[in-house]
Amino acid sequence: MEKATYEEWIQKCIFGQTVNTHMTLKDLREYQIDKVRKAMDYAKNHSPFYKRLLKDIDPCEIKNFDDFAKVPYTLSDELRNKAQDFLCVPQYMISRIVTLKTSGTTGKQKRLFFTENDLEKTIDFFHNGMQNLVSSGDNILVLMPGESYGSIGDLLKKGLKRFGCEAIILGPIKDPIKVLEFMKNEKIDCIVGIPVQILKLAKYKTSNEKYKDIQLNSILLSADYVPNSIKETVGEAFGCRVFSHYGMTEMGFGGGVECKYLCGYHMREADFYFEIIDPISKKVLPTGHEGEVVFTTLTREGMPLIRYRTGDYARFIKEPCKCSDVLPRMDYIRGRISEKIKLQGLTLNIGLLDEAMFGIKGLVDYKAYIIEKDILQIYAQSLNQNNPVSKFDIKNALYSSKIAPIFKEEKLSLEYCGELQNIELSNGMLKRKLNNKRN
Repeated sequence: MEKATYEEWIQKCIFGQTVNTHMTLKDLREYQIDKVRKAMDYAKNHSPFYKRLLKDIDPCEIKNFDDFAKVPYTLSDELRNKAQDFLCVPQYMISRIVTLKTSGTTGKQKRLFFTENDLEKTIDFFHNGMQNLVSSGDNILVLMPGESYGSIGDLLKKGLKRFGCEAIILGPIKDPIKVLEFMKNEKIDCIVGIPVQILKLAKYKTSNEKYKDIQLNSILLSADYVPNSIKETVGEAFGCRVFSHYGMTEMGFGGGVECKYLCGYHMREADFYFEIIDPISKKVLPTGHEGEVVFTTLTREGMPLIRYRTGDYARFIKEPCKCSDVLPRMDYIRGRISEKIKLQGLTLNIGLLDEAMFGIKGLVDYKAYIIEKDILQIYAQSLNQNNPVSKFDIKNALYSSKIAPIFKEEKLSLEYCGELQNIELSNGMLKRKLNNKRN
């Protein structure tokens, strides 16, 4: 079995640069439990929040991950309400502060703090993780925020430069035609962007003969859920493999990335320990069971997080990847725990809707709302206003998808509300959601 560059990187983190030995899963877990104890001790001694949360816990008594499973979780609301209490360093050591936009109009916003060392860890992850899909000398077009120091685009550019790649940062796509013109005139080997925006770019490309010759070696979709329907459409449009990345700002942007076999995320195991828990019982679930993603930072300096509940829904895959018999894989994120809607025994979320909706040929984006009397309202944004998506197109897509029983058994009725031109441009800071307005 071949050893991927990504695995070699994690092995070096565990054994050091000069050790030439085969890493086992036991080696990885021993490294992580040691890092967990150190992270807990560091947080308890430097963070006012963790001094309170861990006051009755001695990190030295955490002998294994069964012991660690008894440690209290860190909740999103606690981070939102007490961000300053999480800090472990003085303010002058903070190089990057990110304020996360909330989906509502009230309430405090989450603030995340990163030191220069924290940013360096993410650069290192991008440096090694991107070697799965690009080669030295490639030109990468970054269609994500990158103007600010320590932004995702800035960190990605620095990571790519370390193995001889040039990153051109254009930011989130506002005008697909301008981006296609740029790609036509410049030698671009790979693009990195937000799934829905790259889908829109792909559909503009295939609808215009002028851009038919634009081809890429690879695409990386990041910052939101990645439906297979988007991957298939985008890959076909640009004639290349489409990779996906899982991360969130709380992780410092980088969490896990696919290898060339495109079968799940290889997680950033050198810097994090990941768990899947039952969101109701809060117990850790065995490999293969779906639940909520929880992570612990192992190397974070400015703002460590211990057993942080992400709210994302996923599972670990039992079978080893073809590229590694050591590194665990996380399956694709299925949506948010809080946004799963139960309809008389059946489940609906934005991930399931995306799989169905983004297979519609002329659709570039949409908004969905569940309102009283169990009605699904859909607003569409069509590629061609002279030939817009119809209710028939949407109904056909939904009735031929995995969620067809919800409609066929009349547990939810469809109401098409027409075109919506001013769908907010996502910059990746706020994930797509299914809006529930039922009384």
